[in-house]
Amino acid sequence: MTERMDLARFGDLADAYGGDLRRWPDAVRDAARAFADAHPVEAERALFDARQTDAALFASPNPVVSMALRDRVLASATMKARAAWPSLKKLLWIGGVGWAAAACAGVMVGTTLSGHLAVQSQADAAVEQAMLGGFDESEVLG
Repeated sequence: MTERMDLARFGDLADAYGGDLRRWPDAVRDAARAFADAHPVEAERALFDARQTDAALFASPNPVVSMALRDRVLASATMKARAAWPSLKKLLWIGGVGWAAAACAGVMVGTTLSGHLAVQSQADAAVEQAMLGGFDESEVLG
């Protein structure tokens, strides 16, 4: 299935992936080429703007982070994680208790209902047998 391409979609893709169609995802590249062939002026305008942005990004220097800044960020993250751990541990404990209570409640409800359903099933079988052939209840109920 080929994607439907219009000027807005073409412009969004150019903003996201740049002015070189070879860097665009395979899923949209054919539709983009078809759009560019059908609307060369509009496509070239969108690609020109994207190429200008690409050139500015490629010309800018790559940021270099000092080891001191990196160490400070990592230490800060570690301290925040340690500070949050007691609250998280308490929340996990409460959540575990909740799951255990829900599981116990499910077992209790299941046990109660299964006993009631078994008795009801036996009573229905006894009534059905009595209506069909006059069997003795002891044959049905065991």
